[in-house]
Amino acid sequence: MNQVKRLFFAIKLPKEVKREISGAFFEMLLRDKWRKVKEENLHITMRFLGHLPKEKINELRKEIECLEEFAGFEAELSGIGHFKNKVLWIGVGKGTDEINLLSKKLCSAIGLREERFHAHVTLARNKGSQAKETDELIEGMRAKKFSAKIAIKGIDLMESVLHKSGPEYSRVFSTEFKEPQ
Repeated sequence: MNQVKRLFFAIKLPKEVKREISGAFFEMLLRDKWRKVKEENLHITMRFLGHLPKEKINELRKEIECLEEFAGFEAELSGIGHFKNKVLWIGVGKGTDEINLLSKKLCSAIGLREERFHAHVTLARNKGSQAKETDELIEGMRAKKFSAKIAIKGIDLMESVLHKSGPEYSRVFSTEFKEPQ
């Protein structure tokens, strides 16, 4: 019987950066207005793959071996925004060009058409915040001038299992990049 898994590629964030993000912003998100991403689930999504047969995992591992030649780099999480008042996010400043190139190489390696990509860490999804409320929230979040440097050393294939309490993520495999020059 074919087992199907809900998969995506992501860049991990260090635990201390996840703690900084949740400490800086999560108390600002009203429970009746926003569904927060669990602290342990914070990451940069590179590509959502959807539901794939378990057998596809080894194929994906082989397809992205070429990314091992990608050099690790530093990025900086900064800036707050939203996608059409539905998703609240922290953006990427320094390192955006490298992440965009990585996204292109990933899509090419796994044979997917490149889609519009905006590197970000999802903080929360809208449950009932009106546009004006969201703008005020973002203004308050931006006033904190949050910034965090992260070393990007690889990419992970993640599995997402959906539960009523929210998704649970687990790493399927990791691909490490070569050391930066």
